[in-house]
Amino acid sequence: MVGTGKPALEERRESGRRRRRDRRTEAYPVPGARIPGWPEQCIQFVTRYLFVGLGLLFFSGITDVAPTWLSSSQLDGVFAVYTLITTAAFLHARSVPYSPVRYRIAMWVDVLMVTTAVLNDPHDIPPSVLVYIMVVLGNGMRYGMRLFAEAVVGCFAGAMVAFSLRHTGSLGNLDSGVVFLNLFGAIILVYAYILMSRIESSRQLLEAHSRRDNLTGLLNRRALEEDAGRLFERVKRGGQRLVVMFADLDNFKSVNDTLGHSAGDQVLVQFAAIVSQSIRRSDMGARYGGDEFVLVFPDISLADADRIAHRIRSAFATWTAQQHIDCNATIGIGEAPAHGSDLAAMLDSVDRAMYAAKSGGGGGVRHVAAPGGPVSHAGLVQ
Repeated sequence: MVGTGKPALEERRESGRRRRRDRRTEAYPVPGARIPGWPEQCIQFVTRYLFVGLGLLFFSGITDVAPTWLSSSQLDGVFAVYTLITTAAFLHARSVPYSPVRYRIAMWVDVLMVTTAVLNDPHDIPPSVLVYIMVVLGNGMRYGMRLFAEAVVGCFAGAMVAFSLRHTGSLGNLDSGVVFLNLFGAIILVYAYILMSRIESSRQLLEAHSRRDNLTGLLNRRALEEDAGRLFERVKRGGQRLVVMFADLDNFKSVNDTLGHSAGDQVLVQFAAIVSQSIRRSDMGARYGGDEFVLVFPDISLADADRIAHRIRSAFATWTAQQHIDCNATIGIGEAPAHGSDLAAMLDSVDRAMYAAKSGGGGGVRHVAAPGGPVSHAGLVQ
């Protein structure tokens, strides 16, 4: 068993501190989430600014009738506050493209702004009500079914409140017709939200199954390439570093030939379970094919990744010894962008490091050398 030289208690404390830190600073998307790119989000913010301009032009052009609830200066102030909030969200999106909290806050601010505009629109049939459609399309359709459902509920509720207040003139004059209008509308909203939540749950379940390896439950190759591609885009922008591991099971073919494929499947499942227990929520563990596994670690040092690799090897070696199975794991480790700027280049580097370890007898951890140099022997564990 390979150790790191630290007492077990200290290692557990360090691991616990690392996990707690990860939960506080989690900035990575849940696999399979709808993640619009920066250009797409730019279009959304430009559209918001466009509608602010149209709104100011619309209400400033009304000279014969004043806004219904607020004065013109008060309404201008509301537009100014909305513009400031939108600008703050725009600047945040530039540095942190993926932020579900920001998506949701910006959407509800949109709903409140449109509701205020509809409430103050002096026309009998307010043209401003059409902007609700843009809120639903711009927010809900862009970020997935859950926010789509929230956008529909928010816009429908905002429209009911605005039209109720427009009809009665004040909160104290609500008649029975308006009360029942809101009651029926609320029932419809709850029913629609339940249906859309079920649709979203079914979609997420199908998406999860399509991204997972049926045997091990780890990510499959397609999901790995999709999710890792986004992380490597951050690497290219200089936003983070990645550590990539390539693990291969030694003597796995012999296990299948001598003990049968059911035993081989059990070995794969157990190794995948050890991997899942050893990585963080922000990390990726995938079955790349056959007995090959790929692990991707955002924002981690090579030293920490090396300790994880040794723990995986040690736990797997302990299990195979208990099962009297002659099988071990060899792992190659590299870091982006030093050893590759995309997943394909990184896999080529760590694959060569792994097979260099295999040529020395297998069952080791090998680090990729500096770019252009030979494979380093410093990381090899016999």
